[in-house]
Amino acid sequence: MLVRRTLAIVLVVVAVACAIPILRRAHTPPPVDDPAPAVTVRVLDVGQGDATYVHNGASRVLIDGGPDPVRLGELLDSLGLDGSTLDAVILSHAHADHYGGLAALFDSRRHIRVRMFIENEDASPSPALHALRDSVLARTEHDGLDYRDGDDPCDNGTATCTFTLAGGARLEVLRPPDAEGAGVGPNDRSVVVKLVAPDSAFSMWLAGDAEHGEIADAERAGYARDPGMRVDVLKADHHGSCNGITAHYLALTHPAWALISVGASNDYGHVHRQAKALFRAAGVPWYRTDQNGTITVRTSGIAGDAFTVTPSRGREDMDGPSDRRSRQVECNG
Repeated sequence: MLVRRTLAIVLVVVAVACAIPILRRAHTPPPVDDPAPAVTVRVLDVGQGDATYVHNGASRVLIDGGPDPVRLGELLDSLGLDGSTLDAVILSHAHADHYGGLAALFDSRRHIRVRMFIENEDASPSPALHALRDSVLARTEHDGLDYRDGDDPCDNGTATCTFTLAGGARLEVLRPPDAEGAGVGPNDRSVVVKLVAPDSAFSMWLAGDAEHGEIADAERAGYARDPGMRVDVLKADHHGSCNGITAHYLALTHPAWALISVGASNDYGHVHRQAKALFRAAGVPWYRTDQNGTITVRTSGIAGDAFTVTPSRGREDMDGPSDRRSRQVECNG
């Protein structure tokens, strides 16, 4: 049995300086989200990368930031987040298409406050990641930002940590596989997040770039039992790569929808044809950011109410210009 601790997320004031150009959309009013207990999730169109924004009551959370601070800055502006507080920023793992855009949060001209930053703190040669970590550390030293290790998200040695948002939703943050494990690369070090709406009215699984190894580890770690892996929406692992999905994974998560964050012109063949075949076989429709733009999920947070999944454009189950069959051995067994 995993021991969990619930931490109430509150708003605190923090500030830091960094220099990223600010692009404003003065004539486009930000969207209005429903009040608590409603939850709004946006899988943001950041190109070939990941960024997901969660809003519940007075709480705002960002999971990853995409590759480009200018693009994330545009999205922050469009959401009306300048001058606001992000209660938590979670970096899934140390790859630039997930952390690159987060530099936009630390531009002092935006006046965006961050209460908590969670990442696995793995070593990296990237100057951009070092600069991001320096910005985070500056806030810990001068403004009280809570910098958490993704390997110990509750800071008490437990593998699963529950953060309760102001509107009653919960973030279950799950420890990734040990960095010292055989064959564990950065993708399989992704910090996993399960979002659960108030009254358990909706749930979503976000596992960064987790591949087959971490998927198997999650089941071995008991996450299928606690906090449970079955969800309404799956944020597809690794941008729709075939190495981030198996038939068994879809059986464990049993989603009604898969949402894929992917760039239209990418060198990886995402979304892989094998991944799409597995979604079809399981009867799981998908939206994808390269063809559908930002994808918005809304739930009232009231048990029994339906949730909605709304793309900015296009239809479900679209193909993309970079899609191809992968030659990876693990996808052709």
